[in-house]
Amino acid sequence: MLIALLAVLGVDLIVLVAFAALVLGRKRWVKRQPDVFRGAIRVASGEIDGLGPKWRRGYGRWVRDVLVWTKAPFLFRNELVAADGVGEQHSAEPDELKRLGDHPTLIRVTAGEATVAIAAAGEDAELLLRPYQQNASMTTRGV
Repeated sequence: MLIALLAVLGVDLIVLVAFAALVLGRKRWVKRQPDVFRGAIRVASGEIDGLGPKWRRGYGRWVRDVLVWTKAPFLFRNELVAADGVGEQHSAEPDELKRLGDHPTLIRVTAGEATVAIAAAGEDAELLLRPYQQNASMTTRGV
């Protein structure tokens, strides 16, 4: 039925198959990047281009102190958040986030005048905090 409707509208089946292959290939490529984690992001205060106050799903990874956030569902756009520092880290409330496991971890990151909340599944908490764990370990060693 759906294919017949699309044929009437002039949409070729090969175009749909190619688009689906492109989206699935992009998702596979994003998930294979080093230190990538699945999560959600929102702007808690201030403004950042490309991000809003509602939770949006996607994949994140840190490149030094810059968060590269790939937006779901099609994973075609990356948003860059240059982090100045990390704020509080805590577990998310039970009804605050869905589909991130039983114990999602939440951090607040300052980026200029804005504050961004980033959440990841509990098993990805280490990846979420990676640039700040390295700084903390160097500080404790006296380097």
